[in-house]
Formats: sequence, structure tokens, C-alpha cells
Amino acid sequence: MRMFTVTLRNFPWRTRFQALWYNRHKVAVLCTSLLLFGICLSTIYWQFQTAQAKDITATNDSGSGDTQKKSDQASITQTPSATSSPSGSSITPEVGIIPTPSIHTNPSANAGSTTPPDNSQTYPPASSGTTPPAQSGQTYQPVTPGNSGSGTTSAPTRTASTPAVSPTRGTTLTPTATATPPTTNPATPTATDTPTVTDTATDTPTSTVTPSPVPTATITPIPTSGTPTLTQLDQITHGAFGADNNYVPNSWGVQKNRVIRTSNGDVFTTYISAGAGNTDRRWHLMRKTPTGNWQKLQSGDAGQEPINILRGPHDEIYLFTWPGTAGILNQISSSDGGRSFQTRQIPGEWIADQGYSGSTIDAQGNMVIFQTGYNVPGVFYWSYYDAASQQWTFHTTTINYRYTYAFFFLGPKHDLTITAMRDVLRPELGYPSSTGFNYIFNAIKYFYIPNIDDPATIQDLNVAEVQPQNNSDYDITYLMDSYIDTYGRTHILYNNLYNGTHHVVIANGKIIKDVILNIDYRTKARITQDAASHFYIISTSGDGKTLNVYPGADNDTDGTQLAAPTHLDISQFPACTDDDFCHEPTFTIPRAGNPNSDILDGTYGAYTREIYFQINLHGKP
Repeated sequence: MRMFTVTLRNFPWRTRFQALWYNRHKVAVLCTSLLLFGICLSTIYWQFQTAQAKDITATNDSGSGDTQKKSDQASITQTPSATSSPSGSSITPEVGIIPTPSIHTNPSANAGSTTPPDNSQTYPPASSGTTPPAQSGQTYQPVTPGNSGSGTTSAPTRTASTPAVSPTRGTTLTPTATATPPTTNPATPTATDTPTVTDTATDTPTSTVTPSPVPTATITPIPTSGTPTLTQLDQITHGAFGADNNYVPNSWGVQKNRVIRTSNGDVFTTYISAGAGNTDRRWHLMRKTPTGNWQKLQSGDAGQEPINILRGPHDEIYLFTWPGTAGILNQISSSDGGRSFQTRQIPGEWIADQGYSGSTIDAQGNMVIFQTGYNVPGVFYWSYYDAASQQWTFHTTTINYRYTYAFFFLGPKHDLTITAMRDVLRPELGYPSSTGFNYIFNAIKYFYIPNIDDPATIQDLNVAEVQPQNNSDYDITYLMDSYIDTYGRTHILYNNLYNGTHHVVIANGKIIKDVILNIDYRTKARITQDAASHFYIISTSGDGKTLNVYPGADNDTDGTQLAAPTHLDISQFPACTDDDFCHEPTFTIPRAGNPNSDILDGTYGAYTREIYFQINLHGKP
């Protein structure tokens, strides 16, 4: 560019014009270059001015832009979603007394009538919305809580083989007309290669389905006749396992069926001795003829806890044992009065731990054997025996918390009733840990399955729930007995630590009575009926010297109105009061296969002793 300019100055104008003409392409290039150079300078200048203006604006704002953003974020966080709902995997603890029980179907694990207490220093703790800690999978070893202990010893050691279905919230029942949220369909059982059903239910009320059948006509009071008489008292053994506060003793388990009577008058009962160790106690089957003494027929490996015995409709004898506490269930049966026995293994995903097992049978010979397991969630492992097909079908039913010491009842409509006591660690309900025994029993529940073939339809009813008054009480609602009467109503006896023994009557899925009984001893009572359906409450006394028989009064229709007791002398073989080492009177009842009768054959336990008694409810002929 510079060389081209110097050359032009050395020519005259004409010559210069000619030179420009001949070099016009060079001039065009020069002009274009100058134009582009100017555009570039303008662009750079504009960008520099814009950046400078932004810096000045930021300096003058003094951070107000950041403050506005934080405000916007806080506003967004505080605005709840219009479609938010509780997660199906969370579990809201149950605490507090529930004043108006209601029947539930397929409820959600989120359910709970109140929020759980926190870990404050005051007691009871203040309410908190926190969720209880998740199950850690830790195995809880046997404990020895002492003379007033609950008998809870250990939690199962493994998870369920069949996965539980995630629970969902359903419709809530209320006594007045209100808007009702939509009902969620029941959880579908999980299919397996064997006849196994997995069901899920928790505590939220969701349906008005009617449970146990109840009478449609007015029940007529049945007057008493005669005076109860003790006709036999005898010691079966003094070698039962029950010394030195070692668990699990022979007397443990209010739900155990321990005695039956066949149609020829023979009485059969079972007890356990020490055996080889904690998981291999020794069971013993004993028989007494109407005119003979007690003799041992069979023995074997019981597992960790006392076994169950049932009577079939044709005098079959059924024993259920857990040898080695290894998750194996054996049915040992006799159809010839105990002269021979056959063993059959009952398949299922049984737990290899203490299972709080129990059993029941109906008049047709259908049976249920069960275990309970875990804390949060709770589980019923149970198998149903169909007498017609002679087949067992295993089920796993998941509920929100562990409920143990359960009573199962088969109904006339192919239905199943369950009553049980909540049995979990205190922190799992939001309570502070105890410095001693950390399990707590402060709720009773009624469960109902309208159709055994569809266990996912399980319903439940809160019978009682009481908050602890301090950090050491644990047997707060102690379940003693349950019974279904000849009118189809369910009876529950439990002791409220703070106000006495309660007798609850349930009909059509509702509590129709809750009466406090004045009896001695308050945690050693059972309920039954005689052949005419008259009611009796039977207990051992606090001093252990008498069996107390409380007949229903002449105007009684459900065992809640009692006449003066008859005190039967058992001081030769006194009873005792420990919950686990001294079992309450246990006798021949429909749940174990014996029809109601005016004659009761029964047993009670006192540490290493197992005692037999017979009562004629109407006195000697």
C-alpha cells in the first residue's frame, strides 16, 4: 500500500489518471480493505462501551440482584405441591389412646391416628412428625425382664422370602358424613412356585365390610345352675423347663393350645423340658385316661418354645413342632388315640427363630398354624389346612407393626379372625429407649379376613392403645385371652396397666362393649362358655391358692356381668403370678377342637411344675 502511493506522486495528472485506470483493481482492493477496517474498529468500540456500562450497573446495585434471587428461592421452597401425598414406604407410628375404633381394609403404612412423640425430657414425650427409624436387620437376643416381664425374647433373624407389596392409603371411615378420598385397590398377592400368598395391610381404616357373623335375634340370658366344683387336681410333672429365669420357659405363651380331651374321656397335654439347649427344648405328650394316671406317650425336639396341640373332629391328635428352631414345621398326628403317630412336614417360608407360634381348628377339621415376625413392618406367617383336599397353603401377611401372642379363629364363612398385641421396640414408635427392657406392649388389635382364599382383604380394628406414663413401663396392654362365642361375637381379655382388666366384645367389626372386670388375679384370666352357652371367667388368685370361677350373672348375655366367684382350693399345688413362668389356666375349648362342655379339663403352670385340674361347672351330679 505504501509503495503504490509514492509511485503516483512522480507522474503528471494525465499520466496519473492513466495509471489509476490501469491499476483500478488495486484501488478497489484498497477501498474495500479500508471499509472493513472501519467496521472492525466500530464493533470493538461498541463492545467495549457495553461491557463498561454493565460493570457500572453491577457496582451501583450493591448485590441487590443476589438478594432477590434468594427471596425467590425461599418462596418456591415454601409452596407445597397440590398433588403431594405420603410415600407408600413410610410408616407413621401409632401412639395415644384411640377413642373411636373403626374397621379397616388394606390400610396404608402411612396411617396413624396421631403423630409420634419425640425424644424430649418430659414424659410422655411431645408430639413430633418424624418417621420411625427403619428396621436395621439386627437380631434381638432373648431377655429376662423379671417377674412382671412380657416374655418377648427375640425378633426373627431373616427377611421374608416373599417380598411384601407396598401398602397404599385407602378410604377413612368417620361417624359423620364427610368427603371421602378414593379407595385404592387391594394389594395383589405375590405369586410363587408353591401355594403361597403375600398380603399387605396396615392401620388406615378403609372399608365398611362386615366381619364376624353376629346374631340377628335378641340373646336371652341363661340362668346359672349349680355351683362349680373342682373334681380333679394332679401334678403332671415337676420337670418342666422353667427354672433360674432362663428363657423360653414351659409356661410362656398365652396363645398356646396345651390340652385336649377325646370323646372317650382321655385327656392329652404337652409340656417342654430343658432338652439340648436354647433352640432344642424337648416336648412331651402326656395322656390320662378317666381312671388312670398320667403317662408319657411321645417326646421329641420342640424347638425354642412350647408346642401346640389340637383335636380333630374324629379324635385325631395333632402336634406342631419346630425341631432345632430351623424354619422347619412338623405336623405329628395320630388317628388311633395315641397308639401310633405319623410325621409330615408343612411347607412354607417359616422363620428360623422363635416364632410366637399358635394354632386353631374348626369343627370340620380345617386348621391354621402360624408364626409372627419382625417389628416394622410386622408379619403373620400362616398356613391353612383344607380338610376336604387335605392340603396346606402358606401365606405371608404384612402389617405395619409386629403383633404377637396372637389368637387365630376359623369362622363358619371360610373367614379368619385374629387378635394380637403390638410388640415392638420403643424407638420404633418414636419413644425414647428404655434403660432396661426396650420392647413395649401398648396396643391391642383385631384383624379379620372375610375370605381365607383372598387374604389381601384383611381388615383391622384398633381395640386399645395406651401411651406409657414413663420410660420403664412396657406391659401396658397385656393380652390374656380371646374367644369367639356361640353367637359369633369376639371377646378379648386384656389388662391395662393403669386401670385394670378389660373385657371387650366385638360384633360386626365394632366394639359393642368395653367393661373393666373386678377379678383376682388381673393377668391370669380366661373366658369360656358351658354347653348351654352360659359365660364364665376363670382365673388363678394372686396368692396362688385358689382357682376362681366367675359365672355370668342370671341376666348376663356376654360375660361382662359377673356373679360372685366360687373359690376352688388348689393350695396343694399353688399357682404363681409371673407372666412367663406361671401360665394361666388353659383348658379344653373350641379353638383347640373341643366343643363347649360343662366339664373343663385344664392345666396351669408354676415354674418347673405343670398341674392338671378338672372343673364341673355345675357341680357334682
